Amino acid sequence: MKTVALLFSFAFVLVFTAPTDESIQLHTISYEANKILNGGLEFQALLDSLVPAGFNQDRCRADGPEDFCIAETILSAISHTQFGIPLNTLSKIRRVLNQYNKFHPTNCTVKENDDEEQLHDLLTNLCICSQVVNSQLC
Repeated sequence: MKTVALLFSFAFVLVFTAPTDESIQLHTISYEANKILNGGLEFQALLDSLVPAGFNQDRCRADGPEDFCIAETILSAISHTQFGIPLNTLSKIRRVLNQYNKFHPTNCTVKENDDEEQLHDLLTNLCICSQVVNSQLC
């Protein structure tokens, strides 16, 4: 009887402390963004490229889904052939953002004629925001 109780308590702990899909997605976003940011000269032209400045780190920390949608829209507009980078470099972030946004639907728009920022800044803000939102899940 003690063994059965021990097994049930162990199963209970595993189920309720396991990472959620959302947590894994947010971790993947920050990991892949860091990989590009720390990629060296191979990614320098990509990181220096200008993208619309629609991502707001402060708003993302308070209400993440809208800004994750904006980030997906901006990253989807970047062509991997334009900068000579491997296809899966940005595609993994876009794919994970797409999966995340399916569970957090928002109507986001990116204004092309507004201010611009370097992709480096967008990925840095995206990485920080995904880490903050992920820590709020716990």
